[in-house]
Amino acid sequence: MKTYTPKQEFLKQVRRSWPVAKGSLREVRKSCSQPGCKACAEGVKHPAWLFTYRKDGKLHSLHVPREMAPTVRQAIENGRKLEQMLVDAGVALIRERPRS
Repeated sequence: MKTYTPKQEFLKQVRRSWPVAKGSLREVRKSCSQPGCKACAEGVKHPAWLFTYRKDGKLHSLHVPREMAPTVRQAIENGRKLEQMLVDAGVALIRERPRS
């Protein structure tokens, strides 16, 4: 059985974590541009998905096609796991340092 170094194990886990994203996904209701749209006229509007993220200290949002929402949701979850792996790796680096 092959044994892995902590670095090799970390990289193996990162490869299995794809796709990754950092941000949030939310469903919103938006008006459309169709004149006479019954849903918009009734105030129901249309469901849409937004991916919101920060870049260079600014908040940004991107429209997510409905069929991509599950993939983006999984990418965000994978991103959270990756962030925790980074924290754990930093703690291990300090705790497992050679002592003089």
